[in-house]
Amino acid sequence: MPNTDYPMRHKLCFIRRMQQGDLVAAAKIHKNAFARQRNSFHWLACNLVAYPRIISYVITCEEQCIGYCIWTQKSGFRPEVVIELEQIAVAPPFRGRGIAAQLLTESLEDVRGVLAMHRSVLKHIVITTGAATSAQRLYASVLGAKVEARLSDIYSDEDDVIMVARDLLHLGQQYPISLHGKFAPVQIH
Repeated sequence: MPNTDYPMRHKLCFIRRMQQGDLVAAAKIHKNAFARQRNSFHWLACNLVAYPRIISYVITCEEQCIGYCIWTQKSGFRPEVVIELEQIAVAPPFRGRGIAAQLLTESLEDVRGVLAMHRSVLKHIVITTGAATSAQRLYASVLGAKVEARLSDIYSDEDDVIMVARDLLHLGQQYPISLHGKFAPVQIH
């Protein structure tokens, strides 16, 4: 677990593609964030080797993984791609500090670069999340996603919603990345 004895103020963190060496730390975050899911390490490892269909990212602060996200291309490789935000999780001591917003925005910019290398463009983003979660506000504010459907009794006894971000022109403007797929550092306040 992260050391919480110090504030995060002005610490430089880095967002990059997930690597094998990140799996143990990311699996701990996954297990905490998604308590009903099992085999966290195996789940993340399977996703990691599915590149470029699935692209996983981590955010590290002082070389410690404090969060991750997974983007998945849906319905085959197409010229216009619909991607799903499969998962995003931030370690509990680091929540509420804008980390998830930065992770979404900056990783999505790299996803666009990967798509461009395959002569594709991003069309829409799909997210499935709990109907009663605060994550909906994050997806609406950062991605511009809107609730388009409600699902009952699919993943759990609680309802889920499907959100879709259709207007994607505003994304990627706040957190520019540097050249060659290397991300610029981000500050956590």
